[in-house]
Amino acid sequence: MKYLTEFWDFVDTRLIVRRISLFVTVYMSYESFVWAAEFATTTDKTGAEVGLIIAAVTGPVAALQGFVLKVYSDGRL
Repeated sequence: MKYLTEFWDFVDTRLIVRRISLFVTVYMSYESFVWAAEFATTTDKTGAEVGLIIAAVTGPVAALQGFVLKVYSDGRL
């Protein structure tokens, strides 16, 4: 039990969970925008349709990234 408590103290003092959530969100944003670029170059849809699809996919991811970055920066010690 002592080692488990020490482990969680280590995780809490170094803010590891918060940093992992930031990096996972940044990676998700990167992947979604790479997908959007590949989709835009390979699709046969019109420009308006492509724009709407890309906005529908990347919009929520960008909003999530904004929220996580705000929480990360507001919680800094």
